[in-house]
Parts: sequence; structure tokens; C-alpha cells
Amino acid sequence: MIRFHFRLRPLADVEPWGNRRLHWFALTDGWYWIEVDGHKLFHHPSNADTGQPSPVDYYVVRLWEDVQEVLPSLLEPVPADLVDHMTSDQDAWYGAGVEDAEAALDWYSSHFMYASYLAASPRILWWRSVADRDTITVDWWHPAEPGLDCAVPRQGRASVSTELFLRAVEEFDRELIDAMDRRIAEIEAGGLDPDIQLDIEQLRREHQLRSGSLAAALRHVPATDWRAVREGAARIFSTRTQ
Repeated sequence: MIRFHFRLRPLADVEPWGNRRLHWFALTDGWYWIEVDGHKLFHHPSNADTGQPSPVDYYVVRLWEDVQEVLPSLLEPVPADLVDHMTSDQDAWYGAGVEDAEAALDWYSSHFMYASYLAASPRILWWRSVADRDTITVDWWHPAEPGLDCAVPRQGRASVSTELFLRAVEEFDRELIDAMDRRIAEIEAGGLDPDIQLDIEQLRREHQLRSGSLAAALRHVPATDWRAVREGAARIFSTRTQ
């Protein structure tokens, strides 16, 4: 089971940016987290103020964009001979300091969903395997940062069928676009303070563009040079075993 959860902050509580401006990005202010196989990513085990578990408090669009950015790479099946090297422990790949392995390192890093904009961000790696059955695996690791845990548990791995994963991504996309459509309609009906600057025509144009971004991400196919990736990976891991 996998699901991308979110809630938008009530419109009246959304803080405008500099010069009292708002735009599509800022209007996605809210909370989000990923639930996979009973585990929670982007979710704090306890809130400093209430002592209760709480999801990440940030712009929901960032999770939406990050998923779409990694999507082409994670949907490209990892060859069976490379699957055992997939791990969120970056030291396994970068620690050896091997030269002439750029293709392998670029390929590996393209499977990360980076969230360095958060005060506490877990390292999350996604990949697809079709060796036994068609699955998407997520591997995560949260470096030790007392009081800033953002994954429960701190380290783990879970797999779901590719069909279920794609269904969850499409559902997340549809729900966010629908929520933003309702938010824009609320603004058009006068739901925003008159002193806040917002270009409603530009907002609608951007909304239309963003409505098609998932389809564009799904159409993109990486041009992976598997020979270069394999050669680079062989250099990296042969060094580690010496």
C-alpha cells in the first residue's frame, strides 16, 4: 500500500510572500507525508509544541514536483545485476572516490528524491525492478538529527507493485490539482484579503500548465548508457571490496 497524503492550509491562514504577494506555489502551503507499507515518510514522530506526531509543514507542491522529477528514472527498470547496489546509503557509491564513474553516479543520484529545503530531510531512493515481479522499492535513511526525525522508522525499505505506485501518483496529482482548482475559485469569489497582490489570470494560466505536468513526466524516457553505468559501478564496488 502506498499513498501521498496532504492537506492545504486554510486560505485565510496562508502567509503572503514579500510585498504581500501570492502565487500558485505559495497557495499550496500545507502539510504532507507519504505512507508506504505502514511506514511514514516526511512525518515527525513527535511535534515539539504538542508532543504529537505531525506531518511536514511546507508547500505541498514541493513533494508533487519532487515526485515528478524522479519519476522518469524510477520507472526505468534497474537491470538485475545492479539491483543489489541500490541503497539510500550514499557512502556506498561516493565513499570510494573512484574516477571515471560519472555515468554511474549520475544514474544512481537520479533515483533520489531530494528534500534539502527541509530542516530535516530523509534520504529517499526509489527504483523499479522487474526481475521477479514488477515492483517499485523505496529505501530511506534519516541521518541522526536529534529532535528532527522526519521518517518513521528512521531507516527502512518497502516495496509495492508498480501498478499501485502509479495509481497513487496519479491520485496525488489529481487531488492536488482539484484542491487548487477549488482554491482558485475561492479566490475568484473574493476569498482573499484585498491588500494581497495576486494576478488571477496568471494564476489560471499556471494552473493549466501544471495540470499537464504529470503526463509530461510520464512521457519522458531517460537515455541511459547502460554500458557506462555498469563499467562505473564495477569500478566503484571493486574498490570497496579490496
